[in-house]
Amino acid sequence: MSNGQSRYQAGSARTVVFAIADDYGTAEVNVVACVRRGAAWQPTLSTAGYIGSNGFAEPNAKREGDGKSPTGSYPLTEAFGEVNPGTELPYRTLRRGGACWGSTGGDHRYNTYYSGTCLPADEDLTELMNDGPYKQVVVIDYNRPPESPIVHGSGSAIFLHAGSGPTAGCVALARPELETLIKTLRPHDRIIMGPRQVLLR
Repeated sequence: MSNGQSRYQAGSARTVVFAIADDYGTAEVNVVACVRRGAAWQPTLSTAGYIGSNGFAEPNAKREGDGKSPTGSYPLTEAFGEVNPGTELPYRTLRRGGACWGSTGGDHRYNTYYSGTCLPADEDLTELMNDGPYKQVVVIDYNRPPESPIVHGSGSAIFLHAGSGPTAGCVALARPELETLIKTLRPHDRIIMGPRQVLLR
């Protein structure tokens, strides 16, 4: 899987996380983390995971509210949650209310973190942390700089977080495995996600 067979480039990543579905339309994925060792890649984690309840969107076809996860290769640039488990990624500790992620089309905070009163369509990160799934989160930089400009309506708040079932578009896996993975991540690492026939040669 990781020895030059991916259609997507790893760039300067030391760790690449794959989220691979058997086909479009399924919400179940295999999550595999691989670490670069010289010219080779060594698998370090393999576990079951979940994506959007409607499976993967075709490349460049993800839309806000479609219940699908985007297909492609994206940086993992930052993390947030209740306490830093030991990651080298920039980490935001959520301590009280007013931590929001924009999902309102037309608003200048679309697909970005902001502090204040969350708009009705936006995500209240602290509330979701208290409920469970956002106790640990890695931000997947889909539809965000520096990879691409933000396009309103193309999807927001795509994260790697804890969970045991289909999501609204994020990638979810069990919290113990997620925390093990987060500890290995550093800036420039990536996630490559989509159906097997799209990702692999």
